[in-house]
Amino acid sequence: MATENHDIFFMIIGGTIVLLLLLCFIISFLFVYKARQERHKHDMQEIKKQYDQEILKTQLEIKEQTLKNISEEIHDNVGQVLSLAVLNLSALEFKDAEKASQKVDNITRLIEKAVSDLRNLSKTMDASNIAQVGLAAIIQFELEMLEKTGMYKTAFTLSGTEKRLTASREIVIYRIVQESLNNVMKHAQATSVEVALVFSATHLVIDMADNGRGFDITNTNKGPIHRNGAGIKNMTNRATLIGGELTIKSVPSYGTRVLLTVPYTADTIHH
Repeated sequence: MATENHDIFFMIIGGTIVLLLLLCFIISFLFVYKARQERHKHDMQEIKKQYDQEILKTQLEIKEQTLKNISEEIHDNVGQVLSLAVLNLSALEFKDAEKASQKVDNITRLIEKAVSDLRNLSKTMDASNIAQVGLAAIIQFELEMLEKTGMYKTAFTLSGTEKRLTASREIVIYRIVQESLNNVMKHAQATSVEVALVFSATHLVIDMADNGRGFDITNTNKGPIHRNGAGIKNMTNRATLIGGELTIKSVPSYGTRVLLTVPYTADTIHH
């Protein structure tokens, strides 16, 4: 009888120890799980914070580029046209009605051109609001402004039905396109620029190509697209930020092609 009681006692002790160990394990597991959950929550908040900061930075860059374009347009185009109008006005002689009429016609045409250019500048400011105009319209407008310089032939093609993405993603996409076009103007020595937008069933694809001098893609640290801080890494990081992929193909003397692919997901489509 004593032996049986002794065995029962040890069984109770053993069971209690096992239960205590199990309880300690469960408590430890809950603490670890809670800590990991908090760390994950913190990491997600940091990622969102970085994402928001990058979007804000991109918006500021777009506004800065837009203001720079407007400033250059006023200086190089509108200012010169109005100066010519003033010169014609100062040379106006009312004694000769025929000559005066011709000069008035010239002044009228110059002022009409200045007004037209100012309207285009107004469109440029409106175009910076991607949410209103959409990606296709704003990219097409960028190419029109590029061709207006007289230095490039541009072509724009749109395939499929445009699907609107979230505003933050469209801002990043536009900035990538803007950076690519800026690199063409600064470094490529190109005469032709083509941009194609393809809205497929699952992806948005933006294909940008120029006929410039190209560069060695294996040596991006010295490649023309890397200069002035507008590097491949910056564009690639922005593509990754919105769940996309950026591919750059270039051969010296044979131009450069930039391909941006952004898949449609529940998070990327504008509802």
